[in-house]
Amino acid sequence: MPTIKDVARESGVSVATVSRAINNSGYVHEDTLKKINQAIETLNYKPNETARSLYNKKSKIIGLLLPDITNPFFTLIARGVEDTALKHGFHIIIGNSDQNPDKEMSYIETFQLNNCVGFISSALQSLSIDNGTANIDMHHVMLDRIEEGVATVEANHHKGGHLQAQCMIDAKCNHILIISGNAQYSSFNKRLESASSTLTDNNISFDVMSVPDIEQNLLSSMQTNKYDGVICCNDMCAIQVMGILQSNGFRIPQDVKVIGFDDIQMSKSYYPSITTVRQPAYELGKVACENLINLIQKKDIEEHVVIDVCLIERNSTRSV
Repeated sequence: MPTIKDVARESGVSVATVSRAINNSGYVHEDTLKKINQAIETLNYKPNETARSLYNKKSKIIGLLLPDITNPFFTLIARGVEDTALKHGFHIIIGNSDQNPDKEMSYIETFQLNNCVGFISSALQSLSIDNGTANIDMHHVMLDRIEEGVATVEANHHKGGHLQAQCMIDAKCNHILIISGNAQYSSFNKRLESASSTLTDNNISFDVMSVPDIEQNLLSSMQTNKYDGVICCNDMCAIQVMGILQSNGFRIPQDVKVIGFDDIQMSKSYYPSITTVRQPAYELGKVACENLINLIQKKDIEEHVVIDVCLIERNSTRSV
């Protein structure tokens, strides 16, 4: 791999001159600058970003903290962040929190140690927010999570919960099970609140179950309560629910209708294909990254960005 010394040798100038040119830290004659740029292109020289950030006190590295990148929804968010970061000359460091507050704070410390100039988080739980982020000297954008005073990009979860409930109503469901996500995340709370309100306003009976209870309680609850519709907190949950039900003789959608949330890639290829609410994961990552870069560059941003969602109707709720 070529070094700054190789660039200096190729362009016939000193290492100090090359350093001034690369870091824009002093005068370099136009003709000399052309020689240096030509040498950089010829050698395919890539400056050491860590060294440059230490020299300039300004890095080109940002952190990305996610709950679990194995979830396809967060994989697409990460791609949106990465593509946008690279377009603006930044690189990213990704951490998976596994919804563990200690792990979250450990990754934030890692971002600091690697001289990240800012980070995007879709993982922080209230414990780590209260104890840590207020004292961190980094620009910060929350993605799909809300914290007062912190720039946020999220989907319209109130609308999403309403769309899920209305879909069940339109499908003539009379007794519905709502499976809710982690109550520490505002996104799941907003969906649950909106779906519950919509069902109540339409005199539809419903019960609520949390994700950790699915494996142990779903089947017995379905047999006891005779639910004819299940609203799931995300598509991964919907896939799990449909797998358990179909393995135990329930027909979807004839016996039970199921709706998810996110519209991950496998939702349309699962059998039966899954009705869901689409939140644009790539767009969420892209906008969050653009806002963080604008903060870094001291530009004005909209502090709370809400991105629209829509219903994608497929076979898991259609009448046969």
